[in-house]
Amino acid sequence: MATDIKNIIGSIKKKQLLFMLAFLFSAVISPVIARSVFAAAAQATVRFDRMATSTATTGTVCLNPATSSTDVKTWTVTFPTGYTVSTTAANWQTANISTTNLAWPSGAVAWPNATSATASASGQTVTWTNSSAQTMNTGTLYCYNWTSTAAITTPSSANPNLTGTVATQNSSAAQIDSASYATATVSNDQITVTATVPATFSFALSGTTDALGTLSTGTVATSPTPRTVTINTNAKNGWSVWAKDSSTGLASVNAAKTIASTTPGTNSTLVAGTEGYNTGVTTTQAGGLGSITVQTPFVGGTLGRGGGLDTSLRTLVNSTGTADTAVLTLKNNVAINATTPAATDYTDVITVIGAGLF
Repeated sequence: MATDIKNIIGSIKKKQLLFMLAFLFSAVISPVIARSVFAAAAQATVRFDRMATSTATTGTVCLNPATSSTDVKTWTVTFPTGYTVSTTAANWQTANISTTNLAWPSGAVAWPNATSATASASGQTVTWTNSSAQTMNTGTLYCYNWTSTAAITTPSSANPNLTGTVATQNSSAAQIDSASYATATVSNDQITVTATVPATFSFALSGTTDALGTLSTGTVATSPTPRTVTINTNAKNGWSVWAKDSSTGLASVNAAKTIASTTPGTNSTLVAGTEGYNTGVTTTQAGGLGSITVQTPFVGGTLGRGGGLDTSLRTLVNSTGTADTAVLTLKNNVAINATTPAATDYTDVITVIGAGLF
């Protein structure tokens, strides 16, 4: 009986001991192992600037180390099977490596000494070697770009899952970190966008009458409120404005008299007391790519200056490109002499037209 009790007690103590050991394992030893097993892994990405099949491309390499090290001597990038990797070192180093324009991924910094490292390529792997050991710290995303399209060409067929690795080594060629990445190729990675911009040409006269009033031999009469032509157009090759009149002068039926246009095709400045009639043009423009030129016969700007119109369309203005609120100001000028017959029905009808060269 006593022996049985001892055995029971012994059994209980063994179970207690086993329970205690299990507790110690779960509370102390197990978390240590877990921290080792689930320690942060290195993170890598390789972005190819083109993903279309059979396309030469530039790209970006990035690594966030899992291990901080002051002895990063070399690193390798292994590109997926199917990529054509140049074995010409110059395509992978110095001028063809850049650490600027690292807008992606967010927070990226320049890969240490990437632009000075020497490169070599064999098979799918490119190896870069620094002249001296560099420091790379965990929690920092290091990136660089290869900028020569001669360096690598995508595979000839589309594939949704292509994998490679980025790894670092120390001065003894021992691996520090290694991380995998995945990418893909597609038959076409570009979207062709098309659109049509319609041709536009707007042409507006500010008014259709121009009353010069009662004429006098003592002065040259000019348009009191000059009429304007406003043009807006996207005609990239330019535009023009033409004009003609109905009777080559200012005519009166009652007086059977025409104050003749002053030498159509030439520029003149009327003088008070000397009979004449012409049209002068000045221009302004708010915007546009065109340069406006008033044709020589119709250059205005001073009292009485301009050119005579006749019944043929004559070019007033040419422009070399588009127009944003191009304004032509037309001033009609007239002078009479002492024998110009009196009448109240002197009149002229000027036709003004425009067109764009698209």
